[in-house]
Amino acid sequence: MLRATLLRAGASPVLQREVLRRSATRRVAERFIAGDTLDDGLAVARSLVRAGASVTLDYLGEDVTTAEAARGAARVVLAALERAGVEGLHAGVSVKPTQMGLRVDPDLCRALLADVAAAAGDLDAHVTLDMEGSDVTEPTVALVERLQADGHGAVGCAVQAYLRRTPADLRRLTAAGASLRLCKGAYAEPRDVAYRTRAAVDASFAACADWLLAHGVYPRLATHDHRLIARAKDTAARLGRARDSFEFQMLYGVRPALQQALLRDGWRLCVYVPFGDQWYPYFMRRLAERPANVGFFIRALRGT
Repeated sequence: MLRATLLRAGASPVLQREVLRRSATRRVAERFIAGDTLDDGLAVARSLVRAGASVTLDYLGEDVTTAEAARGAARVVLAALERAGVEGLHAGVSVKPTQMGLRVDPDLCRALLADVAAAAGDLDAHVTLDMEGSDVTEPTVALVERLQADGHGAVGCAVQAYLRRTPADLRRLTAAGASLRLCKGAYAEPRDVAYRTRAAVDASFAACADWLLAHGVYPRLATHDHRLIARAKDTAARLGRARDSFEFQMLYGVRPALQQALLRDGWRLCVYVPFGDQWYPYFMRRLAERPANVGFFIRALRGT
C-alpha cells in the first residue's frame, strides 16, 4: 500500500511543486542524486571510479513532449560520454527511451539512440536503455533488437523481474547479443502484468539471475538485497563463471557499505549515478523501494 501511494505521488504535479520548493526535501533527495548538472554527475563518478567501481551516468528525465526536448536530452547524454572519455573514466550511460522521444516520434528516438550508441561504441562504453512502464516494454525491447542488428553491440537494456514476460525477454534479448541489467522493477503495474508480492518478485529475480549467469552476455545484476547477492555469488561459483564476466549494480546513495564490501572482496560493481534537475519522479521511486527513507522525507517536507 505504501509503495503504491508513493508511486502515485511521483506522478503528482502538486506534490512535485511542494517538494521542489523546499530546501529540506532537496537535501534528502541529494542522498540519491549527484546534483543538477553534468559536472555534478562527473564529480561523483570520479570518486566512485577512484574507489574501484565503474559507473553508468543517468541524465534524469522522461516522457518528453517535443522533439526539441528529446534532442536536447540526447546532447547532454553525448556530452556525458565525451567528457567521461576525455577523462578516461570507466563510465557508460543509462537512457530512458521516452526521454529520447519514444512517445513523440519513434523514428527520432531510434535515430538519437543510434547516435548515442555510436559514440559509446567509439569509447568502449555501454548504453543501457532503462525500462519504464509496461506500456513501453515491447517498444524498448524492439529498440535494442534493432540497434543490435544495426551493429551497435554496446546497447542493452534493463529487464524487470516483477514483469511476468521477463523470462521470455531474457532469451529474446540474449539471442540478439545484448548485455542486460536485471532489476526488480519500480513502477505500479496491474497483477496480470507483474508480480505484486515481495516473495514472488524475489523468486523471479533469483530465477532470472540464474538464467543470465548460465546463458547471458555479461549479466548486470542490479539489487541491494544481500540475500540475492549471496545467491548470485553461489550460482556463479557453481557454474564456474569468472568474476570478470558479470557485475553487480547498485544505485548511488543506497547501501554504500555493501557497495564497499563488494569492491573490497574483489567483485565487479557498477554504480548508477543520476544527475539533472528532473529528479522528482526518480526520487519518489527510490522512496517506494526503500520505505525506511520515508521518515526522513516526511520530516523534511514538514520542515522538522
